Amino acid sequence: MKKIITIVLITVAIVACNQPKSATPAPPPEKKMEAMEVKKDSGAHDLTKLDFAYKYDYSCGMPVSAGVSDTVTYKGKLYGFCSPECKADFLSKPEEYLSKK
Repeated sequence: MKKIITIVLITVAIVACNQPKSATPAPPPEKKMEAMEVKKDSGAHDLTKLDFAYKYDYSCGMPVSAGVSDTVTYKGKLYGFCSPECKADFLSKPEEYLSKK
């Protein structure tokens, strides 16, 4: 009886050790994107109608009248930017930009 139990345990151990191991887990199944209707936000604001301290985007020089997607108030004055990247550039060195005005 001991021989049978020993053989069964050794067989189970060998089978368990020979199982292939995955290096990385399988990625989750992709979700399908569905089209959705986009409605205009009734609370949206026209940023070009704001009173800006300077009429141009400090970072790229584009006139704010052409379109503003982001703003920042710096030292009590409002500045408009054509993109979040231009705003970030301005905020990285605002005094440098303001001294060139």
